[in-house]
Amino acid sequence: MGCGTGSYTKILLARGYEVTALDISQNMLEIAKRKCSCKLIKGDIRDITINEKFDACIAMFAVMGYITENPDIIKALTNIHRHLKQNGIFIFDVWNGLAVMRILPEQRMKVVENNEIKIIRFALPNLRAFDHICEVNYKLLILNKLQNTVDEITENHIVRFYFPQEIRYYLENTGFEVLKICPFLDLNGKVDENVWNITVIARAGGEK
Repeated sequence: MGCGTGSYTKILLARGYEVTALDISQNMLEIAKRKCSCKLIKGDIRDITINEKFDACIAMFAVMGYITENPDIIKALTNIHRHLKQNGIFIFDVWNGLAVMRILPEQRMKVVENNEIKIIRFALPNLRAFDHICEVNYKLLILNKLQNTVDEITENHIVRFYFPQEIRYYLENTGFEVLKICPFLDLNGKVDENVWNITVIARAGGEK
């Protein structure tokens, strides 16, 4: 769920998994179609009905963070649970509120380039701590070295961060058992106030 342009969907397919990929953006799915030979569906994870049950659901790279309102979180988790088989696994990652409130978001600049293009990205955060929200305003400058042109793109991302016990509460109240909360891509690591990105692994219980 939230497959975006299909980059990690492609990896899963290459490893032999049978995948159904979902995203709310038609533009993202058009790019994914060029990469992935699998079922691609446009829909909202809060209310999509696929009429199938799956062994696992994966929502990577802060998909759940873009669901910012409490009732919508319950809707999304309930719907994901409905699409999982008994004991099916749900894996997702979010920003860890313990670290967000300790380290605090800061302005950042990132530069990537090759022989043809150079991209400069500025990230300007606005922390709304009471709401568990970080609003990040992105500005990208795209320099075409061959044509000697500059394009500018701006984006606004509103991301919710979660505290570990908050995550556990939401999952347990929508029929999940929490198996592990760990640092992103580190199954054996420990989550504390220094770990910004965390992975959550939960198992679906009986019908909720």
